[in-house]
Amino acid sequence: MFTGTLPFLLILVAYANGGKEKPIFSDEIKEIIQTVHDECVSKTGVAEEDITNCENGIFKEDVKLKCYMFCLMEEASLVDENDVVDYDLLVSLIPDEYYDRTSNMIFACKHLDTPDKDKCQRAFDVHKCSYDKDPALYFLF
Repeated sequence: MFTGTLPFLLILVAYANGGKEKPIFSDEIKEIIQTVHDECVSKTGVAEEDITNCENGIFKEDVKLKCYMFCLMEEASLVDENDVVDYDLLVSLIPDEYYDRTSNMIFACKHLDTPDKDKCQRAFDVHKCSYDKDPALYFLF
């Protein structure tokens, strides 16, 4: 699992950049994104097409996709030992220029992360809600 602030930044980028126009990343960040992506694809077996489709609002009801979404949060060190995502920590790291819009989206959806569901379903529900709240802002790598 990656530690430090760079993985946190990657998740923030996932929430803070528009899905219509992908951000330009430095080679170092591209490498980290690819490593996290590859690790989570390997762990879950998700199809690349299913990941890509999410940016267009097509969220396939598939356990592999759902667990991929949780894996991204886990690999970014945003999950505690009880598989609880720390949304307050996530929001505290959002750059000023994206803070209002992104925090509104996250806080509008985090209520879907409830203990009566498994961790993968919780991640999926929050991602899907985030897309529904602000499709232009949603991004999944």
